[in-house]
Amino acid sequence: MFYLVLIAIFFLLPFIILKFENRIKLIQWLSPVVCCYASGIVLGNVAGTMWDQQLARSISELTVLFALPLLMLSVDLLGWIKLAKTTIISFVILIFSVMLVSYLVGVYYKNHDPEVWKMAGMLVGVYVGGTANLTAIGKILNVRDDVFVMLNAVDVVIGGIYLLFVMSVGVKILSRFLPAFNYEGTTEEDIDLSKWRDLKLTKKFFHSFLLLVGTALIVGISVSLSRFLTGEEVPGIIILGVTAFALVFSFNKKIRHFEGSQELGQYLLLVFCLAVGSLANASQLISGSWWYFLFTGLIMFGSILLHFLCCFFLKIDRDTAIITSMAGIFGPAFVAPMGQVLKNKAILVSGVTTGLVGIAVGNFVGVAVAYLIR
Repeated sequence: MFYLVLIAIFFLLPFIILKFENRIKLIQWLSPVVCCYASGIVLGNVAGTMWDQQLARSISELTVLFALPLLMLSVDLLGWIKLAKTTIISFVILIFSVMLVSYLVGVYYKNHDPEVWKMAGMLVGVYVGGTANLTAIGKILNVRDDVFVMLNAVDVVIGGIYLLFVMSVGVKILSRFLPAFNYEGTTEEDIDLSKWRDLKLTKKFFHSFLLLVGTALIVGISVSLSRFLTGEEVPGIIILGVTAFALVFSFNKKIRHFEGSQELGQYLLLVFCLAVGSLANASQLISGSWWYFLFTGLIMFGSILLHFLCCFFLKIDRDTAIITSMAGIFGPAFVAPMGQVLKNKAILVSGVTTGLVGIAVGNFVGVAVAYLIR
């Protein structure tokens, strides 16, 4: 009975946080992701021995395996390749910048901590794609739970600083160095990537059921592949397999436009955040934070500066440079708010698609950089 109560907490609390996001300003300000992490940390530390750490770890491993393919299914890889050349160039520059800076910082601090090479790979993933990639790479490389939680927490703080900068004075500063956006050949359409909110409740349940069945199939294929290749269930092979197979399925137009994959994937990520947050030791978070701030700050701001510097020399316009930066650093969810700041609707579709492609490639480039440092 007690296990059922804990499982209910894991799955209901993120739902409640999402439900009250538009009503409570604190949740809007912190974001549901941060609220779930914080709630998990509080629950895990206040409950003490009553909190089942093994159950929390199992839920975190299961939810990330299902969340990843759900997020991948809506990626239109071929469509993105056909977008404006400058968008692709800017995003490739971003990937190169993140990989290079992460590699250099990782090599420099390699002897500081045995987990440095893993941390560098995880930060490549999160700054190319998003939280889903940081999570996946952490699982692939078997990073310590305390390191994972600290890296997430510090990334949220430093990311918040950059977000406030870009959305306030950053746009004006970059306007002085980068050319204006060329609206020729574009349309002023509002972005509408999902009609999930318009579906009836019964249809939402039906869609969710089909998506979970399809995702279970992808996970099952990946687990079978791992067993076939190694004779056991290797997390790294399973997660990379899940990413690759989900991308293959995404080439089917009906699957790619099936409502609910993004929403369900994001919800499962919140469940993951709550579960992994509950594994954190509060005293360790406080005592070890300075090092994580230094390491993360160097990689994040170094990558951002290199990206914008390259955009300046290649004469990539301001809006494209900023949108691709936001799509990589924060993921597709932050593209629309940034589009409002830029007062540019024409760039939203390419920005969101770029963020989705970032999620798709983030695992591969992150793991690659980690093993180069190692």
